[in-house]
Amino acid sequence: MKHGGEILGFLLAAVTALLLLPVELVWSAQPERQRSMSLQKPDFSWRQTDSSLALLDRGRVVWQFNFDKKQGKPYFHPVSLPDGTELTSLRPQDHPWHRALWFSWKYIDGLNYWEEDRKTGLSQGRTDIVDVELRKSKDYSAWFSMNLNYHPPGEPVVLNEKRSIKVSAPGEQGRYVIDWCSTFTTGSEDVLLDRTPVPGDTNGKSWGGYAGLSVRMAKRTSQWQFIDSEGRKDQQMHGKRARWVDFSGRIVDGRAAGITIFDHPDNLRHPTPWYIAKGMPYFSPALLFDKPYTLPAGKSLTLRYRVLIHPGPSSSDLLEREWKLFLETVYIQAQIDSAQNSGAPLKGDDTTYEKIENKSCVFQFRRDMPFAEAIEQIKYCVEPPLKIVVLWRDLLDNADIDRMTPANIDEISGVSPGTALKLLLASVSGRYDRIGYVVKDGVITVATVETLPKMFETRVYDVTDLF
Repeated sequence: MKHGGEILGFLLAAVTALLLLPVELVWSAQPERQRSMSLQKPDFSWRQTDSSLALLDRGRVVWQFNFDKKQGKPYFHPVSLPDGTELTSLRPQDHPWHRALWFSWKYIDGLNYWEEDRKTGLSQGRTDIVDVELRKSKDYSAWFSMNLNYHPPGEPVVLNEKRSIKVSAPGEQGRYVIDWCSTFTTGSEDVLLDRTPVPGDTNGKSWGGYAGLSVRMAKRTSQWQFIDSEGRKDQQMHGKRARWVDFSGRIVDGRAAGITIFDHPDNLRHPTPWYIAKGMPYFSPALLFDKPYTLPAGKSLTLRYRVLIHPGPSSSDLLEREWKLFLETVYIQAQIDSAQNSGAPLKGDDTTYEKIENKSCVFQFRRDMPFAEAIEQIKYCVEPPLKIVVLWRDLLDNADIDRMTPANIDEISGVSPGTALKLLLASVSGRYDRIGYVVKDGVITVATVETLPKMFETRVYDVTDLF
């Protein structure tokens, strides 16, 4: 009986193992099958409706932009990896006004444009989509242009937004970027942009500070890690300033992935403070975190961001390179193209020349100061700031000059912005590569002389007597 029991036990164990084997094989094969799908050559296609555009890869949604006028606020959802793994969350139960990847002000002139009534789905302030234009490219990139209006219910518009969004085609590794540019313009009255006050302010709240471009991530990413351009992690970053923030980790089958937001140097209060809520997860470049901002009547505010979706791991070095690439964004070229294609008379150039030639300023240059930082000093030496566009790619390719090139110039005072700019360009170029600037439609464009658009009046200055 003893030996019979051992034999019976052995047979039962063997049968159990055989029964379980197929199940184990199925589960172990699943990640391999997902990996195999992710390694397939992409087969992209478009899916378009009256209120959305989606890029598909073999029927799986890579991204979808939604612009239903009935809903008011446009948004991206899903934002996915090319294999269809969704990274964003739409209208979660805890915050149903969170729309995956979207933009919303919190308070405009004291009225709430962020939270929405759970029953009606409406905010106190209204965001209207006026019109939408889209273009799809053969390489599977896409471009959106739209007008949005912000106003109290039944009352006139207090703020207009012109939004331009370009989504790149996914690269070989499945990486793609969303370049976001919004220009907000007031009417005849000043507009106050505000947020829930933060601790330290009157009636400050621990959750205060949010407003602007935002991403609500999917639950599956809750174990991922935040890291910023300054090396801080997770909640250490909350309310702190950084040039970019990345949120990365592992997806279900163990592969790495992530999403990064880059803040453009021309943005208000760059580098921006960030709102970080790892428990949701949620993050946002929150330019109003520290204090509100009043946009004067008849003035404009432009904000630019890049959102990078990256299958695979990231590193600070890779993200720094991506940030520098972002600084050479197509929006710079768009300004030049717009000027070249315009047959209208020049506007604002006389005023710009007056500002850069007739006002004396103090410039706290240093020899080791990065070229880009010196340009910023010139830009903000007058009010409102000068509109200076530097064609960084041109300077790098044709003059071996980048943003970090030393200015090689000492502090100067009692000179005009124009003179300071001429001195700076001569110092950076070492007087071997000719760098100049032109003024068109109030925009000062800096580039190598050979590259400056031919239709512009190129001004080349002899700076020999300045040394």
